[in-house]
Amino acid sequence: MEEIRSLVTGGAGFLGSHLVDHLIKNGHQVIALDNEVNGSWSKLSHWQDHPRLKLVNQDILELTDNDPNFKNLDYVFHLAGIECPVTSLKKPEIFMDTNIKGTVNVLQASKQSKLKKFVFASSSSVYGIPSTPTLETDVLDPTTPAGLSKMQAEEAVCHWGNIYDFPTNSLRIFNAYGPRCSSKLYPGNVFGIWMKQLQAGNEITIVGNGEHARDFVYCTDVSNAFYVAALEGKSGEAYNIGAGIAVEIKTIASMLKGKITYLKEVKDEPIKTWADISKFQFDCSWQPRIPMESGIEFSLDVINQWADMPLWSKEDLDNFFQTWFEIYS
Repeated sequence: MEEIRSLVTGGAGFLGSHLVDHLIKNGHQVIALDNEVNGSWSKLSHWQDHPRLKLVNQDILELTDNDPNFKNLDYVFHLAGIECPVTSLKKPEIFMDTNIKGTVNVLQASKQSKLKKFVFASSSSVYGIPSTPTLETDVLDPTTPAGLSKMQAEEAVCHWGNIYDFPTNSLRIFNAYGPRCSSKLYPGNVFGIWMKQLQAGNEITIVGNGEHARDFVYCTDVSNAFYVAALEGKSGEAYNIGAGIAVEIKTIASMLKGKITYLKEVKDEPIKTWADISKFQFDCSWQPRIPMESGIEFSLDVINQWADMPLWSKEDLDNFFQTWFEIYS
């Protein structure tokens, strides 16, 4: 049987570690690359000393064109990056460097291999405040440096693929959630904030009245999306990755059965995110498999995973969002 060699940047992160799981289970030789600034190799501890997994401590901003880990690869999955809208308003240069220059570095290193596919983790933030359900053909109009950096990274991925002749896809991920959803640097995903608050016995914080809705997609559905995109995605295409439904924040919070406290409403944020996933379903025969109720149950079963994560209290979050209020007043 032919050996399949894959590299995952951001392999110690939330979605990166789930993708590593998926690739190893499907027989790939995997190189997981991460600098552990926001991720942790502990997320892959269950594969410790596995013969088909190599862990590499590497910052993509320091990556060279001839990095030996990028030789003789079949697939590169580029998930290393940062995404936090509020932080990007305060420190935009970090997001532009990491998400654009870092992506170019990974693309340059990848030119050493005759790739079957380069798959990039983009974000629904490239749409800004979109119409719903959101199609891939909708206008890209990011409202923060985080979204702008993802949009420009997407353009670089497509451009490098065209110029240097290797197939690419960008996956515009909506609200991914599930076990290992956590951030060391900033609040990050609302689901990760809630899980830590629950684990610590605190109230769950909701921004505004909780009637805004998000398209939440479970982590293993996302890792499967990367896998099938690599095999079946049409080169040069961007695809929406979501559950294809929008659920109100207060409904999700009620499933967690925690006590709720409310924060000041944030303006210039989408009232609803809702991915039209029909293009990816058609091209790649992909379906989200995990309903919200099951995904929350699976996450609550391993809630102690959040024990070592930073706790963001109501006061912390009020202070954190002050930047947003100053800019979008």
